[in-house]
Amino acid sequence: MSQTKKLNELAATAICGNDISSSCLYVSALAIIYAGQYAWLSLLIVAGVLFLFRRIYGEVVGALPLNGGAYNALLNTTSKFTASLAATLTLLSYMATAVISASEAMHYVHSIWHE
Repeated sequence: MSQTKKLNELAATAICGNDISSSCLYVSALAIIYAGQYAWLSLLIVAGVLFLFRRIYGEVVGALPLNGGAYNALLNTTSKFTASLAATLTLLSYMATAVISASEAMHYVHSIWHE
């Protein structure tokens, strides 16, 4: 009988937390560039807004095992068109995040090789 290895709670939380909140972390560098010493204030506002939406995030994240948290949440509460629109925007968001991640990775690699 083979035992499948499962992630412990810390590793699973790190992966899920990165998936949920990593887009917010991209903004911090941009906030520092444009807001300078007041970037902490804008990031504090972002944290406050995320805190206000914590229950909605909890509900949508709870629907993630059903393949597409935002889509399922909207499908159960609105029309099919609205849910499909949200699914399309979610895919666009994932693609934009992938492009930003790849761009930042290439900038990092470039900075290592061309010092």
